[in-house]
Amino acid sequence: MTLLRLPDIELVSAAVHAAWMTSKKDQGVESRKSEDDEELMVPYEQLSEKAKELDRSTVRAVYAAILSTDTNR
Repeated sequence: MTLLRLPDIELVSAAVHAAWMTSKKDQGVESRKSEDDEELMVPYEQLSEKAKELDRSTVRAVYAAILSTDTNR
């Protein structure tokens, strides 16, 4: 059995957020607000914990998918 080592969730969440911002900017989007009226088009470090949790949730879902399809287990 091989253990799959996944990168730190916080590092990946920050990278996911940066990629999302780049994608939005490429589409001409300059501002995106949360339901709580928080600006989301800012660096990850400037997000509230609630907003960061959106990116963490995405990463957790991807990690779960990776682990569920790992054929080396």
